Amino acid sequence: MKKLSSLLVLCALVLGACGAGSNEVAATVDGTEITVGDVEALVDKPKDEEMAKDEFANFLSFNIVLDIFTRGAESDFDITFTDEEIAAEADNIVTAELQQGQTREEFLAVNEVTEQLLLQVAHQSLIERAILEQMQGEVAEPTQEEIDAFFQEASVMVCGSHILVATEAEAQDVEDRLAAGEDFATVAQEVSTDGSADSGGDLGCSDPAQYVPEFAEAIQSAEIGVPTEPVETEFGFHVILLREDELPTEEQAITSLKDQAAQLASQTWFLDTAGAAEVEVNEKFGTWQSEPTPEVIPPADETSSSTSTTTN
Repeated sequence: MKKLSSLLVLCALVLGACGAGSNEVAATVDGTEITVGDVEALVDKPKDEEMAKDEFANFLSFNIVLDIFTRGAESDFDITFTDEEIAAEADNIVTAELQQGQTREEFLAVNEVTEQLLLQVAHQSLIERAILEQMQGEVAEPTQEEIDAFFQEASVMVCGSHILVATEAEAQDVEDRLAAGEDFATVAQEVSTDGSADSGGDLGCSDPAQYVPEFAEAIQSAEIGVPTEPVETEFGFHVILLREDELPTEEQAITSLKDQAAQLASQTWFLDTAGAAEVEVNEKFGTWQSEPTPEVIPPADETSSSTSTTTN
């Protein structure tokens, strides 16, 4: 997970915390108990509010997965982290996510989570990064055939950015601003309506075939460094900027292929480790599945999205 992005996904799902902390066992992982109180400790809500079944399952999943990966990282690779290292990673996460002028306490309060959840997100982030580094040192060098295939794929890619707006008039206004000398990335950050806005409209380098036909045709025929006229697709109106990116060197290709192999090896390790763990979930809170995604499936209940768990 991306550190805090996973935290914020969980936060967005929260309807409320359970009641008073409970020692009732929610799940066991290889014989180690995870209590209702352990789950409650992740969210910051009034004591008289309760958590819906699906939200509880999400937070319970988080606790289970962290427990599995903590044990697996230590037993398989002797990877452990001190409390000080985890706290430092939590500091880094908060520093990266804080809005201007916002304090750490305000950040946690706004997202209705506790320092405990932040520390657990930091711990999992450290484990994921360490496992990836471990795999990067173990994967084999790519073959010449793999390197040749990499360059063949790279040769058909186009690299560009776009600014997406809702109407043709807005797109024309974007064109006028760019023609007047404004920076493409700055305008994209200000007005573009899709997720690429944060990175100045950067779409990276991709095979045009992944885009809708109108967009693919426009970016392939665009003049390098010159914004296109507005291009209409089902998503709105785009102003596209094609840039000329050099093909990677063979050394860069080898690094990229090894990184891809390490990512795959890491994912395989995570899934295999989750599959090998002995997980039992209190049926009141759901059932455990290790594939395709390790998680707790909330109880099959027509009102599970609105019915809260009973924790007393």
